[in-house]
Amino acid sequence: MFNRRFMIFMALWALAIGSLWWNWRSPEGESLYAGQSGISSTRFTQNLNGSWNQFTSLRQAWTTESERSQGNNNQSFLTRGSSLVLPSSSRFSVVTKRLLIPGEWSSRTMVLTFNGVQGHANVYLNGISNTQKIGEFEGSGGANELEILPKAFRYGEDNILLVELTGGEGQRASFLGSAWPKSGYIKGDIRLEAVVETTIMRPQVKADWIGTTAQITVKTDLLHRGFLQEGPWTVYGVISDGSAGLAEQTLTIPPEESADRQAVTLSFTIPEARRWTTEDPYLYQLRLIVSNNKGDMDDLSLPLGLRTISLESGKWVLNDQIIPIIGEALTPQEEYKLRNTGDLEAWLKSERQKGTNLIYFIGQLPDELWLQAADKVGIGLWVELPVELIPSQRLPQPDDFRNLISEKMLHPSLWAWTVGKGLASDGLAQTYFQQAQNEVHPNLAFALTLNPNSLTGLSKEQSVVVQGTAIQEEWGKVTVSTPPIIDVRWEKEHIFAGVLAVIMLFLGWMNIRSVTWRYKEIFDTKPKRRLRNAWLWNGLFVFARICMLAGLVTSGLFRIPIHINPWFSHLWPRIELLQAQSPWLIWATFVGLFMLMRLLQVGVAAPHLPDVPHEIGLIYWLERRYRWAILVAISWALLPWGVPYYGPVIGYILLLSLFLPIRIHDIHRIKGRYHPFLWVPGVIIASLSVGAFFYLADWIFLWNWLLPLVEPILDQLRTMWHTQFLNLFT
Repeated sequence: MFNRRFMIFMALWALAIGSLWWNWRSPEGESLYAGQSGISSTRFTQNLNGSWNQFTSLRQAWTTESERSQGNNNQSFLTRGSSLVLPSSSRFSVVTKRLLIPGEWSSRTMVLTFNGVQGHANVYLNGISNTQKIGEFEGSGGANELEILPKAFRYGEDNILLVELTGGEGQRASFLGSAWPKSGYIKGDIRLEAVVETTIMRPQVKADWIGTTAQITVKTDLLHRGFLQEGPWTVYGVISDGSAGLAEQTLTIPPEESADRQAVTLSFTIPEARRWTTEDPYLYQLRLIVSNNKGDMDDLSLPLGLRTISLESGKWVLNDQIIPIIGEALTPQEEYKLRNTGDLEAWLKSERQKGTNLIYFIGQLPDELWLQAADKVGIGLWVELPVELIPSQRLPQPDDFRNLISEKMLHPSLWAWTVGKGLASDGLAQTYFQQAQNEVHPNLAFALTLNPNSLTGLSKEQSVVVQGTAIQEEWGKVTVSTPPIIDVRWEKEHIFAGVLAVIMLFLGWMNIRSVTWRYKEIFDTKPKRRLRNAWLWNGLFVFARICMLAGLVTSGLFRIPIHINPWFSHLWPRIELLQAQSPWLIWATFVGLFMLMRLLQVGVAAPHLPDVPHEIGLIYWLERRYRWAILVAISWALLPWGVPYYGPVIGYILLLSLFLPIRIHDIHRIKGRYHPFLWVPGVIIASLSVGAFFYLADWIFLWNWLLPLVEPILDQLRTMWHTQFLNLFT
């Protein structure tokens, strides 16, 4: 009898899990406009932004795309996938796109560039075997390049590009992080370029001032992509005002044996140079050209703004003038909405008219579209490295972000970096902050904390304390004007809780009215009608209590405030993903899980009781001591009338503990032992403890992080205790 019911509930639980999987969805995102860094007139370029096909697995993606390439477009709804526009704020696992490569590209090397990737990316071309994998990289929000040999493409016909994203290093390293969810984002420009064998890389620019004369140093690399070097190379650089060249230099670079990269340094002098300011955001034009005597040529053009930024005596100093900061912070959700429109320049101008001179980007790096618009409008940007709530043992090396930092530093609108948020105060964290400060120099470096007593290893002015929706120091203030809305997402919860409370009241009353029966009657093979009715109401009450317990857990899951602090945007992506699902399916899954756990607990304990009672009958008999659950159900139903959520939760735990001695006494009275009932809960607790052990560094981090916040409270309690103790003996 037990096995049959167990299998029924197992099947129902599997059905609930299957329904949850079938209807699984990612949090809704938006398509995003994106900008391109640098312009080249010699490279063949194909923009890959736009429509892609989205799938749940790499195998499904390749199978479906292979069938379509053979003319079969009648895939079932199980395998056909869906459409996704990239760049996007939508999380995904696998996307594909078809490419048609012109034949004239076959003599060049292909470079596939992804911008704004968050997650670990595996990229395949025309297949999913290891030989067809063209590369992988760890995306942190910057630009990532993959070089593809020309022979990898099929010219004149469709090529299938497949991109698989899994949880990145940042997701795994963060507090209580893991590899799940195995998905990521692409929020920036995607393009394929055909380049000559020697290309010029994005430069680093430094400006030194002697009076009004700017001494400009441009450092770049020549990247040799071929097997043979066709040198020497001529590197020409010119800085212009858009109409005429103001400074130029030409260098001859001889070939070096076995050197894939060669460093190049150009120097320019511009007398009476114009500085980039918020009132006059003037931009020069920098163009770099590399060529050889065979006629191969590559070039790169980009705008160039000249300015200085520093922190002196607690004040921000732009071009030797103190600038009081009046800033607005953008949450990721607000940034998505703005970039979805594409008209960023108009929005920045409206902010300038309001008096705002700085925009803070919370939780992500600004796209090139933002940087270019800010350069033109004349407004500062404060951005973050992806280092947030990470235990000190798992902190990244600051030089891991060197390329990411250098590509953004070309923009004069980029003034400051938050190099870490919510980190510990130990030596490892302080060393990280100091090294990260050197990486972002000459821009400003800051650390965000929640505790004013946190030690960061930076100056007091650089250790900024979050104060609600604002950060404020002597230099000025930055405010989150539109903080995320914290809401309860189980919309029909109050109706469900009210109906369930009424049902449990009715079932409780029917149980009271039913005949009182004893343990020995479990063995009655021919029970009377009144006993069968009593068992019926007992069984329904068991199911109703399990439904209530599952409802409380589901309610708690959807009440977890993942956006409780707008400055910390990457809290618990797993919870965010679960909150995007149907609460009814999650509730049904919990009902099946808790019912199976109860059946298993009683089924394991029953053989150790006198006369080996029937498991279902034993469950009904034990349920007599759970009628207090009606009070918990009523308190849950009263949440809309001011009862806090923790009321029914604490009530359930408290009443469960208070009635534990009575339940133990019931088992002893029938000459049984209670400890078999603890075996299944013990195994579950032990398994959770083993899992928690793997997060030992996280628990230590949490303790060290919370300790400074609770120390004042502990000191007050110690003082009160000592005072009361002394008064007792005086």
